[in-house]
Amino acid sequence: MNMLKHRKATALTALLLSIGLLGGCTSGGKAGDGKGAAKDAAPKEAGIQLDLQTPVKLLFYDETNMSEEVFNERFVQPVKKQFPNVSFEVVKPGKGTYVSELAASGIAPDLFMTTAWSFPLEINTKLIANLDEWIVKDKLDLNGYQPAIVDTIRSFSPNGGMFALPYSNYASALYYNKDIFDKFGIPYPKDGMTYEEAIALGKQVTRMDGGVQYSGFFPGNYSFTYALFKKGFVDVPNKKVSFNNPEMKQTFELLKSGFSTQGMEYMDYTAALNKFYKDKTLAMMPYHFDSGRLEAETKAGNVFNWELAQAPLHQGYNRNGVPTMLAMSSQTKHAALVYKIIAHLSASVEYQTFLSERGVLPVIKNDEVVKKFASKLGSLQGKRLDWMAKMKPQLLYGPSEYDRVPDKYITQALKDVITGASDINTALNKAEEQSNKDLQAQIK
Repeated sequence: MNMLKHRKATALTALLLSIGLLGGCTSGGKAGDGKGAAKDAAPKEAGIQLDLQTPVKLLFYDETNMSEEVFNERFVQPVKKQFPNVSFEVVKPGKGTYVSELAASGIAPDLFMTTAWSFPLEINTKLIANLDEWIVKDKLDLNGYQPAIVDTIRSFSPNGGMFALPYSNYASALYYNKDIFDKFGIPYPKDGMTYEEAIALGKQVTRMDGGVQYSGFFPGNYSFTYALFKKGFVDVPNKKVSFNNPEMKQTFELLKSGFSTQGMEYMDYTAALNKFYKDKTLAMMPYHFDSGRLEAETKAGNVFNWELAQAPLHQGYNRNGVPTMLAMSSQTKHAALVYKIIAHLSASVEYQTFLSERGVLPVIKNDEVVKKFASKLGSLQGKRLDWMAKMKPQLLYGPSEYDRVPDKYITQALKDVITGASDINTALNKAEEQSNKDLQAQIK
């Protein structure tokens, strides 16, 4: 290994330790110990016996809306390799198939790929099973996972149950267009900038040039920024929303300053992403690390001089997020098989290496897995990844199944504030009133 590759591998090891991505285990043994890399692929062990002869078709609920190509690559083929009798049918959220409608629809998935938005509802409506007994039976050592990952998943359950295993992890980043900074002779963004510093830097590149309007720093939407304050949206026991608080007001003030200081017009993430990737007129934006989008843009020929840096800090912390998770249906007739598939995808060195090579942030502790991060992605070759080692993700608030209820009202409130149609207090009071009305109709 040459020195450059060695430094990159060392930096990657540090970055995954720093943001809670290292930690995990193989079935029946810890990952990263150099043992069990072959054993962890074996479906029969630790008291769980499987029939791998009889064909089984499992219904897979994909909340992440993967393309057929990605699903075949990341699930169909790897699962078939270890569980040759298994095939999948995929259900995605849509009219009649949203999580809240599954019970009434008669659709009964066997396993779920889930995220923070639907996970609480899946737990509370008993769509998914508590995996604790299976984990004990399988001797899956959760101490191998970073405590932050396990604690985050357990925080969704009122009783601290482990209703899923982690599949991939989360990181936020600052995306920036080097061409815009070069054009105006402005230094590139630095790691460790605060939001205020990012706004000030963005102001320097927000300008009209040659009939083209360049925007500096898109500060994000309310949910991305509000997460920095570790506050929730709904007070479920008292059946009312809880977002109209000093922290949300600070969020609005920060975002309002971000737009007004730079002289930028209001935009949402859809517009910001278009300006960054398509128009190439947005200099910077904070966003979750999305290697899939970066690779897709590169393959489509949309190549420009972009780079990544550490996401802006608030009070010394970066925005954190919930890992993508795999959960087992409480109604599946193939519980042992489904659990072993989930455990393999979550904890095996072989599979997590496969993900890591493709730029998916791994969840197990293994230096070799880390060293291969993004090695098969052309879009990330030569790009900075050392910013991840500097991340300081904060703890998460306790989420609820009703967190989406106020979303459209808070979004409109922010837009009204940014465009000058309302002041912060009036806008949030209105959003609170509207949200409580909807919430009362949903909380039983």
